Amino acid sequence: MSSIFAVAKRIANKAALLTLLPALVVCSGSKSTGTMPTPGTISDLAIAAAADTAVTLSFTQVDDGTGQPAKYDVRYTAGTISWSSAASAASGSCATPVAGTGVSGTITCDVFGLSESTSYDFQVTAFRGTLNADAVFGSPSNIARGSTKARVTSVTVAPASASIAVGAAVSLSAVVKDAQGNVITGRNISWSTSNSSVATVSTSGMVTGAGTGSATITATCAGKSGTSTVTVTSSPPPPPVVTTVTVAPASASIAAGATVTLQATVKDAQGNVMSGQSVTWSTDNAGVATVSLAGVVTGVAAGSATITATSSGKSGTSAITVTAAPPPPGGTLLFQEDFENANMASRGWYDNTNVLLNTSEHVAGSTGSAEYRFLAGATSPTNGGSQRHKFTPSNSLYISFYMKYSTNWVGSTKPYHPHQIYVLSTLDGDYDGPSQNFLTLYLEHNYQNGGRPIMSMQDNKSVNYSYGALPNNLIAITENRSTAGCNGTAESNIYTECFNFGTYWYNSKQLEGPVVFQPNPGAGYKSDWNFVEAYFQLNTIVNGIGQKDGVMQYWYNGALILDRHDILFRTGAHPTLQLNQFLIAPYIGDGSPIDQSMFIDNLKVGTGRLP
Repeated sequence: MSSIFAVAKRIANKAALLTLLPALVVCSGSKSTGTMPTPGTISDLAIAAAADTAVTLSFTQVDDGTGQPAKYDVRYTAGTISWSSAASAASGSCATPVAGTGVSGTITCDVFGLSESTSYDFQVTAFRGTLNADAVFGSPSNIARGSTKARVTSVTVAPASASIAVGAAVSLSAVVKDAQGNVITGRNISWSTSNSSVATVSTSGMVTGAGTGSATITATCAGKSGTSTVTVTSSPPPPPVVTTVTVAPASASIAAGATVTLQATVKDAQGNVMSGQSVTWSTDNAGVATVSLAGVVTGVAAGSATITATSSGKSGTSAITVTAAPPPPGGTLLFQEDFENANMASRGWYDNTNVLLNTSEHVAGSTGSAEYRFLAGATSPTNGGSQRHKFTPSNSLYISFYMKYSTNWVGSTKPYHPHQIYVLSTLDGDYDGPSQNFLTLYLEHNYQNGGRPIMSMQDNKSVNYSYGALPNNLIAITENRSTAGCNGTAESNIYTECFNFGTYWYNSKQLEGPVVFQPNPGAGYKSDWNFVEAYFQLNTIVNGIGQKDGVMQYWYNGALILDRHDILFRTGAHPTLQLNQFLIAPYIGDGSPIDQSMFIDNLKVGTGRLP
């Protein structure tokens, strides 16, 4: 037997008991044959749910088919309330029925989570008997309160479609809304896939490609659903893997001070060249050959070294042999200084003829040396400024001397200074400062946990300002330019500077060698007497054009350390420029960090290498 009850919608005062009117209409059918009747239904129940409440359902017994009044045992499954709309909008349960032989009775159902001014359909599951009279709301103060939930009317999945590769994943999201288009949060959402062999989906909406094809992913909340179409494509091929690294040339022979550029070729397993790969370079013998980040190898001293290029764990090598460069042709002695006595002026020195002779520190066979002592904070040594000596103008200059440092020597502790020895040109004055000239050559040692030789030059007075802002490369435009940096540099693999020095632009280029003056006792120890040689040869001028064939060489205790034969010192604008002025002028621009000394003995200056 079934009973269906239609209740008109009505919202009553929230604070009062709500009575649903009109009364329930009873419809009876055939007598029961033992099968549970269709549950009674209260339809379109309009509830103002400022608070959760209890629904009291009154009923009257009917004939149970035996002709006798039936017991009012209202039978329903586990006392549950089922909802025919707004499926997850509310929850509740009904009290245990009372069995007896009366003509009427009640079922009280506590209902939670109803939304204000929202219609709900619900039914008490499988009771026996006929609901009659009316259904009313019990007092809200007598029941537990719960959270209010709005009715779900739509579920939308984003993105609406997606394409992923096999094994890849995409995260979908579901937006739940009510009838007014408001987003509802905190609801349980279930996810499903139409084809798990193509795409699977997790409880959080994460879709993973399982095989090629298409699958519909569905998100369901309170009986409402939304979908997304996911297309799964085949997996992309794995990225190529570095398999071999080859270095060219595989072997090379260079002179100490010369350079050679190596090239690394990286290939995959199929032999395809891989571009854009990171390559690191290393040497197994930095005392023989060094290598830059770009693969430029510089010979340091005679011997052999292996240069290695590495990319993604794979390596290739090149065998480098460094030979000693032939010495420059024998030259003519221009002047020499043994520092045996203090009468410097009598031997051609001028400007500053003061010398601090040290009779305790000198080479074998000598009686004294020149000491250049820096007090802490001093920029110049105690004996004063530039000691100058003119010599016969020459296109080449060889300089040799013995040098040692005090055991506490740290130099400037900066990557620049101290300046030590300078050579000026015939275009510069007899008393010109060494920092602003047509040509100044520098020979010095920068101490950074050991002394490194520096051979450099500047030609600031040759800088051409007429063609625009500096630096400005004028190599292909005019010979009326500097060669050291501000107007372009002809050499490769050489350090250059160009910066505004206030009243003029300072530009320079320099070669730097490895550590030769060692910080600890042993061969080449800084506090022992070590023999230093340097050679400068100006480049030639052909048809008014400066040729890149000048020479810079440096020897340490007889070993050739720097050897370059591609230096441009002068342009066709100064074809007759020569060297003719020698200076000893130690200088630490930031001030000496400590009280320290350097010593020079047995100085020789000539046009070529001297015995």
